Amino acid sequence: MTVVYHPDFAADVRRFASQYGTISVRLDHRFRLEVDEAIAVIKDNPTSAGHFLNTGSLVLREVRRRNLYIFPFFVLYGLTETHLVFGSLIPSASDPLTWLNRFSDATGS
Repeated sequence: MTVVYHPDFAADVRRFASQYGTISVRLDHRFRLEVDEAIAVIKDNPTSAGHFLNTGSLVLREVRRRNLYIFPFFVLYGLTETHLVFGSLIPSASDPLTWLNRFSDATGS
């Protein structure tokens, strides 16, 4: 399976980690570590690492979210037969539907 990261995914991680870094260097480190752990779990078993994205009117089975345990964020990722696409790191209070356009950007569709 080919793993693809949206070009802005790393910038998402850096931006939010930097915000925690203004509070504490250790908090920045803990945040990055938790994101790395979520990515590793998703890569290890993408079909069961997260739950389907529910739009309210339908469930998108090709798009999933993996909640972080400590921090109020989730990793939004897409899954096809050939690709695992990391789309974005999203604050839990944000609407994930606003981030779906990243998946067509990342796969060139």
